[in-house]
Amino acid sequence: MLANSPPKQIKGRKKDSIEQFIGSSQLFLENGLSQLRYMILIEGLSVPPGYDQCPYRLYVWSILLRVPNLPTDSYLRLVARVPGTLHGDIYSKIRNDTFRTLMNDKNFHSKVSEESLIRILSCVAITTDNKVGYVQGMNVLLAPIAYTCNRSEPQAYALLHSLVTKHIPLYITPNLDGVHTGLSLVDVVLRIIDPVLSDYLDSKFLKAEIYAFPSVLTLSACTPPLKSVLKLWDFLCAYGTHMNILFVVAQLIINRTALLNSEQPMKILRSFPNLEENEIIKLSLSFIPELPKGLYDLISRHGYDSNVPAELKLFLIEHRLQT
Repeated sequence: MLANSPPKQIKGRKKDSIEQFIGSSQLFLENGLSQLRYMILIEGLSVPPGYDQCPYRLYVWSILLRVPNLPTDSYLRLVARVPGTLHGDIYSKIRNDTFRTLMNDKNFHSKVSEESLIRILSCVAITTDNKVGYVQGMNVLLAPIAYTCNRSEPQAYALLHSLVTKHIPLYITPNLDGVHTGLSLVDVVLRIIDPVLSDYLDSKFLKAEIYAFPSVLTLSACTPPLKSVLKLWDFLCAYGTHMNILFVVAQLIINRTALLNSEQPMKILRSFPNLEENEIIKLSLSFIPELPKGLYDLISRHGYDSNVPAELKLFLIEHRLQT
């Protein structure tokens, strides 16, 4: 049985193949994870009748991100530490953001309370090592996790903490270094995949820094609908959060005609059109063989490796790419 496997199924609901798989014994962990990733790519997580999302998604994300179950007592001890540990300015920033989290999604707010978001973000703030604790946008990063883990606040904390400390720690530095590197990578990938669209956006002085900042910072969680975000995050958990850079470019390609036909494309990009998750994943995978050798490696490391910006500059010089 893989770690974090789900409890006994609810009576009357038949387990699908992925749920059966994560509840089965696996002789080799790496082989089991590879098989699970493949099943997510080919089949996807299903939503049974009467459910608003996949009931075992929490367990799949925990398995893929290697996040063990956090005991409730451990989480409660963290919550108790918050009042005496969390700096008042950081707490104010959290409170200023949480009420705006997915404001227009009534289903989200019916499942996740603002108080829960505040507790989770406060606990993450006192347990990160970069002395920042909280940056604007972390509330949106938390949103799909909190929704998926609405019955387990401790595990929502554990997943978010793992995400921002192990997978994208450079996204929550004082200067958001990883986010800015990611935005540069969006420009580079778009230049390679669609130079015509890249040139057109350049002619309007539209770099990714201007239109894609929220999408990179939040791993596309800022764009509705939430059900599409969850499917994209299934893929990110399986194959790496870095794939979001390709997701952003895919969203541009999907809306290519509208952008090229618009005299003011920023009106379209100010709020990205609704996610088309299946097309985004398909396009993103098709980009990988088109990328020059070494670029995908830079994309995969940009969220946690501070050497990537310097390496990217060398890459651009070597390949005579301008962005």
